[in-house]
Amino acid sequence: MPTYRYFSEERFANAFITDGQMRFGSLASYRAYEDGGVRGDPKDGALHYAPPEGLEITMVKDGQKLTGVSFTTAAQNMFVYCVSNEPSDRCAKELGPFCVEISDSDEIVARLRARASGQSKLDYAQASFGSVEYRPLDTIPGVDWAFPERIVLMKPPEYVWQNESRFVLPLKADTQSADLFVIIEIGSLEHLTKLYRH
Repeated sequence: MPTYRYFSEERFANAFITDGQMRFGSLASYRAYEDGGVRGDPKDGALHYAPPEGLEITMVKDGQKLTGVSFTTAAQNMFVYCVSNEPSDRCAKELGPFCVEISDSDEIVARLRARASGQSKLDYAQASFGSVEYRPLDTIPGVDWAFPERIVLMKPPEYVWQNESRFVLPLKADTQSADLFVIIEIGSLEHLTKLYRH
C-alpha cells in the first residue's frame, strides 16, 4: 500500500527522492512546535487517559485508594518521520503542495535497519513503521502505557485528517539526545517514488 509524504518546498521533495534524505523529528520537537496544531501537537507521543468519572488509583505501598482526574505517560527518546496513508487535498494545503508517493515503506525500514552501528546513538536495528491510532481521552489504555513504541503511534482524534503512519527510529537504551531533528540519507529512492504537485 503506498504512502505519501508532503513537502513545503520542491527541493526537499527532490532530496528525499534522489538521496533518500529524511528529516526525523524528536517527539519533543513536535510537542514544542507551534503552528496552530498542523504539524505540532503538545500531546505527541503521549498517552493521556481522562475518563469523565475520574480514575481510582490504588497505591501499591499501602493499598490506599486515591481518586484522580487523569493519567499521562509519554514516550521519550524516539524520532519520527511522518507520512500520510492517502493523497489528500487538506494535507497538501496544510503540509505542502509537493507530494511524494512512496510505493514500498518496508524497503525504507530495511535500509534504516541496515545502518545499524555500534557507534551511533540511534538504534537503527529497531527502526519500525506503523499506522497512527487516533484515540479519545476516555479510551482505556490497557497495557499500552508501558510500551513507548505503541504510544508513539497514538494521537488525539482532532488529527485524524492526517491519516498518518510513521517511521520510528529510537535511541539506544540509556542514551540521551538533545537533538530536535536528525537528518539521515538512505540512498536513492527514485525506483520507489513519484512526485506530484497539488
